Amino acid sequence: MNLRRTLTLIAALVALWSNSALAQSAGDMEGVKAASKAFFSALEVIDDGTAMQKVWANTPYVTFVGPRSKAIIVGWDAQKEYWIDNNKRFSTRQGLLLDQRIHINGNLAWEVGLESGENTMKDGRTIKNDYLVTNIYEKQPDGRWLIVSHHAQPKPQ
Repeated sequence: MNLRRTLTLIAALVALWSNSALAQSAGDMEGVKAASKAFFSALEVIDDGTAMQKVWANTPYVTFVGPRSKAIIVGWDAQKEYWIDNNKRFSTRQGLLLDQRIHINGNLAWEVGLESGENTMKDGRTIKNDYLVTNIYEKQPDGRWLIVSHHAQPKPQ
């Protein structure tokens, strides 16, 4: 094979690899955005934790820190109990992620943003959501992105 043919072949392989990497990145970005949307949709469901179980990786290393948390909840089993207990306080819960920023590195992705919404408590009180949020997602062996960590804190006024 002459040098020109070799260089042409290398250039073609690099172009093919680059296009494949870009397609994977675009696919992963869409997957993370879908996982984020699924999480915030599940947040609106007041149930026994079943909705959240579908969007979280059900592993012992997932973590959750809510805006009123006094401790870090670690592991899916502890978190499921949290959702069962916490959901008893709400009549409705709504949250929308604004100013979403996502970064993907391999099988991990993180997003930060501003959670805005409004919750109605069982006692009739209304609470406005105005939180700074960080979510971490992990790509599963089946290709789905699931949340593995959530941290929300009240936005300083």
